[in-house]
Amino acid sequence: MTLQELKQITEIPEEGRKIPTAKNLRETGRAVAKKQLINDIWIAAYQNGYALYHAYGHYTVFPIHTCGDYLYVSGGVSSYLSEHFFAKESWHIRLVLEGEDRLERNQRTKEQGRTISYSAISEEWEALEDTHVDLLEDLTERENMNELLDCLTERQKMAASLCFLQQKSRKEAAKELGITNSAVSIILSQAVRRLRKKYLSKDQTEKAVAI
Repeated sequence: MTLQELKQITEIPEEGRKIPTAKNLRETGRAVAKKQLINDIWIAAYQNGYALYHAYGHYTVFPIHTCGDYLYVSGGVSSYLSEHFFAKESWHIRLVLEGEDRLERNQRTKEQGRTISYSAISEEWEALEDTHVDLLEDLTERENMNELLDCLTERQKMAASLCFLQQKSRKEAAKELGITNSAVSIILSQAVRRLRKKYLSKDQTEKAVAI
């Protein structure tokens, strides 16, 4: 089933309607589609127009019909993948990206105030290539790799691990994760944005303290 077909068989929630909790949705909602991705990660779509994304004990609920265009950033260049791009893809692709972004925002909020030292690689940061492939390959060779990867969501860790630690192709990684090649690229770009943002913010803080 494609995303377009899913939207045709699910309701559009009323504007201003309170989003149900994950527990309420699972207990009272009627699932029309569910996709098990890998390990403890899955996505489910419900008749009432909501999707439930679960990854390693964390849940997020969001409206299906608001999942349209998607901002894709690679090599410092931003571009939009239109809703039409996802319409003919398997229904879960766009919803997984939405769920992952929401869990990432939740995790980032919880991490406020947490301090991580990146001084071991600070002087070399500017020398890194401005593409997500070169950046992640470079990071995997550094002694702080595990500490850096701890900043990522579980799905981003898996994609980075498959492509760079295990040296698997995008196609192989996509097959294991149950997503398309383009989705793997998007997830890796999300990982780079997260690493770059977190690293730069910490680096700036350390410089300010030093001054």
